[in-house]
Amino acid sequence: MTTALSQGLTLAWRSLIPLKNHPGQLFGLLFQPVFMIVIFVYLFGGAAGGDRAGAVAYMLPGVLVQVALMSTITTGMNLATDIGNGVFDRFRTMPIARSAPLAGRILADLLTLLITIVMSMVVGYAVGFRVTTGPLSALAGLGLVLLLAMALSWGSAWIGLVAKSVTSMQGMATAVLLPLTFGSSAFVPATDMPGWLSWWMGVNPVSHLAGALRGLLTGGPHASDVWITLGWTAALLALFAPLALRAYNRRVR
Repeated sequence: MTTALSQGLTLAWRSLIPLKNHPGQLFGLLFQPVFMIVIFVYLFGGAAGGDRAGAVAYMLPGVLVQVALMSTITTGMNLATDIGNGVFDRFRTMPIARSAPLAGRILADLLTLLITIVMSMVVGYAVGFRVTTGPLSALAGLGLVLLLAMALSWGSAWIGLVAKSVTSMQGMATAVLLPLTFGSSAFVPATDMPGWLSWWMGVNPVSHLAGALRGLLTGGPHASDVWITLGWTAALLALFAPLALRAYNRRVR
């Protein structure tokens, strides 16, 4: 187990090194939250109460959630690209654990996601967002986002391993994530929506993640949202981690 973790960390570092040679990708990691916050807070802020302070307090946690979940698509895209380039054929000949390449890829993407989250918090602070709970509560909220993103990354990895191409993988993952993120209460309260949409937003796991993060950052009831999010995380891991490992073994054997 320790050896597999060490190998996964080594491969994660291998996946991060190319960032220094691709400034455009690094630019996207750093400035994607800026664009998202400008769009949702300044252009659509009226939906959260009409004032900028209220919009920032409500929407910034939603922006963090959306950025985190949409970033999981890159896990499957990178895996599909590596398979097409024959990278995993070379891994197959190396004396490493079967799970190490997948774990390394997911860990690398979580580290880049952490950069994006930190940048989001910096931008949020610049536009007026304030954490009103405490540092431990805030860290718990951000950790919860990373946990669910990790679970979804295994799902993205599975799609990337079974998809015929990078384009098809991106299309399938986007078709799943867009209804989840935009059909949630991440940006608009469920009470403002029609009955059927309000019901969907109430059962949507993204709504619970956004509610948990909002409560952990700015206060308010959030315990049930935290437990529901942890339950979804465990369920997604139990489902997609074995599927991804099985698909990986089939692709590289």
